Amino acid sequence: MSENPAFQKLKGTHSCRDSALKCVDCNGQVCPKCFVQCAVGNRCKKCASRFTSHVLLTSPKVLAKLSAASVLLGIAWGYIQPHLEIMGIYGYVIQFFAAAFLGKLLHKAASHKLGTKVTTVAAIALIVGLAIGPSRDTLLNAIQYSNLPPAEGGDPNALGGELIRLAVFLIGALMPFIRKN
Repeated sequence: MSENPAFQKLKGTHSCRDSALKCVDCNGQVCPKCFVQCAVGNRCKKCASRFTSHVLLTSPKVLAKLSAASVLLGIAWGYIQPHLEIMGIYGYVIQFFAAAFLGKLLHKAASHKLGTKVTTVAAIALIVGLAIGPSRDTLLNAIQYSNLPPAEGGDPNALGGELIRLAVFLIGALMPFIRKN
């Protein structure tokens, strides 16, 4: 005899007995609330937890190659970015698409791997590259100009503009990694 559905809601569990869906591995019943959709069909949570996609498995060699490429890109971006500042608002758009293109090259350096580990390594290495390259000096100058009064040549928007440029670059460069996570 089945339990009352209202009682099941209070208990926090449910039954898959009325479902016609089956796990492709163990052939056990699953319902739309508890199945995990996979590339080859629906799996129960137990069977789905056994599999990890080859795209998510990364070796230390791939992570080292990605981190070296990301640090170099972060340093190189410090030389590229000042040339895009003169284009005004269009510079942000061009900067985003240039960073997205360079992010695709980073994704290729990572052997097209995905996952939080790869994204984290790429983000940290990009920030390290930006911190040891010419972007650090640009950011420090922006902090100085934002603290000076306008009468002495200060610009209260300098720091905000520089932070927006860095955010646009990081989002664009990490887009190939985060768009599929």
